[in-house]
Amino acid sequence: MCISLACDVRIAAKDAKLGFTFANLNLHPGMGCTYFLPSIAGPQVAARLLLSGDIFSGTDAMNMGIVSQTADSGAEALDEAVNLASRMAAAGPLAVQSCTATLRAKQDAGLQAALQREADAQAVCYMSADYSEGIRAVSEVRPPVFSGN
Repeated sequence: MCISLACDVRIAAKDAKLGFTFANLNLHPGMGCTYFLPSIAGPQVAARLLLSGDIFSGTDAMNMGIVSQTADSGAEALDEAVNLASRMAAAGPLAVQSCTATLRAKQDAGLQAALQREADAQAVCYMSADYSEGIRAVSEVRPPVFSGN
């Protein structure tokens, strides 16, 4: 999910299971997630998803603005993504390149700082007992019991 946020357009199957489940492991999100998600879905939606670790569908992602389109199945989503990418690739290359650069100009300015903040926060989380508990809970298919350490 985090890597997809760096993409210009996202397409998902309606019944896809998506989520930013870092908090369920006592881990700070990474890969630019805390940078891109608020600008894509808004700060309130980003906070709800990142702080709860809730799983949501492709339809929910469409309603939140995280994806621009849904399809009935994963195969159809892939077909539509390839179709869309082909149309973009067939468009005028200078126009596509310059438009992409213009659309990304504001977000690119602060990305490096956000990535560094995420890496620093993750390093702290990796050292915690609660992170180990989160990993054990996932492998044992049970809710974690965090101690705050």
